[in-house]
Formats: sequence, structure tokens, C-alpha cells
Amino acid sequence: MDQQKKQLVFIILKMLKDIYEKTQKLEIMFQSRSIHLISRHFDPFNDLMEALQVPKEKNTYFLELMKLYIEDEMTLDEIMLEIEQQVGNSN
Repeated sequence: MDQQKKQLVFIILKMLKDIYEKTQKLEIMFQSRSIHLISRHFDPFNDLMEALQVPKEKNTYFLELMKLYIEDEMTLDEIMLEIEQQVGNSN
């Protein structure tokens, strides 16, 4: 993965985490499970996987990594390294 692509993935992952955290806070504040900061029809994570040309069978694996990152069990650098290794192996 070239440096520009890495930077874009880095930005997208940070944005996804931020959106998730803000959505969680709003759901708690308004006692609602139906708060949506982005369109329900827009799935930036899957769009990212498609842009990186990740095989569909690896999407679940990356989704699990994303969950670990969102829950602060994995750092942004760690998930970036794993994505870079996996994307490099799949191309």
C-alpha cells in the first residue's frame, strides 16, 4: 500500500471510530437505539474494504479488528499494520 493510501485509510478509520463513539453517547443521552449520524444506506467500512480490494471472505476478519479498535483493545497503528499486511497478502 502506498503512503497516500495509508493516510486515507488512517483518516477513514479515525472517522469511523469517532462516529461510533459519538453515536453511542447520543444513544445514551436520548435513550434511543436509532441515532444515525450518517445515512443508513452509506457503509463506509464496506466501501473501504471494496476500495482496498479486500476479498469478501476477509471482511468478517476486518470487522472484528475494527471492533477491537473501537473498543480500545487495539490501537490505530496496530489495525493499520494488520490491514497493510492483509491487503498486501491478498493482492
